[in-house]
Amino acid sequence: MIIDSHVHIGNTVFFETPEDILIKSMKKYKIDFGIVSSLDGCEYDPDLNIIDPKVSKSQYEVSLQTLQFVKKYPDMFKGLIWIKPDTESFTKDLENFMLSNKDYICGFKTHPYHSKLAITDKKYAKYLEFADKHNLPFEIHTAKDIYSKSEFVYEVAKDYKNINFIMVHLDLWTDNSNAINLLPKLPNLYGDTTWVSTESVLKAIKIAGSNKILFGSDSPIDGINTYEKYQDLLKTLKKELSTDDYENVIFKNAKKIFNILNHI
Repeated sequence: MIIDSHVHIGNTVFFETPEDILIKSMKKYKIDFGIVSSLDGCEYDPDLNIIDPKVSKSQYEVSLQTLQFVKKYPDMFKGLIWIKPDTESFTKDLENFMLSNKDYICGFKTHPYHSKLAITDKKYAKYLEFADKHNLPFEIHTAKDIYSKSEFVYEVAKDYKNINFIMVHLDLWTDNSNAINLLPKLPNLYGDTTWVSTESVLKAIKIAGSNKILFGSDSPIDGINTYEKYQDLLKTLKKELSTDDYENVIFKNAKKIFNILNHI
């Protein structure tokens, strides 16, 4: 069994992740289950210009888009709501949506760079308070830019102990060392394998333990063959790790964090 904790649907002016390509890719590479969020939640483009409201979706529209997709494939996916903390806010409608769809929606996704807002900003507070109250995970893009540093996630994770924070990319465009060294410091801090080298994944497991890393890919960010670049990682993990450690990374951690124990 393989659970991909980091897959996408949706289209922006700079990325396309069609639903049918995601399904075909997962089936081609025998990925059993995915945690999905919609790229349509991006607030700013790569140059940090606000995305034209004429082509962007509201936070609630993104929520409905994700829910509708998961409902079509309930045996393959659970959803994360990609939030828009800078241009919108945590609303009563979103609260009711989350509480009414717990079987399909399991937490939040945020991309600090594309929201131009570090996770430490007070605009995240209501989202974090709700997630903390209901034990919902937060999947957070981390990278070397000024908004996405892993130490920001660490600071917030200290205050919200009921939230499991997944630092996706383990600080993209770095050697991952800073993010990796933070992992063992808090029980609610995790990382994933998305765009992380095999060497860094093994280092993270050695330093923090196999219970702190989740398999993730960003599929289908590079099309139907996105998983091709993860084949060496999967083979190496199976060869180098014990069965228990391998299974933790590949599916057990995700089942626990995203509450999908009864889905597969």
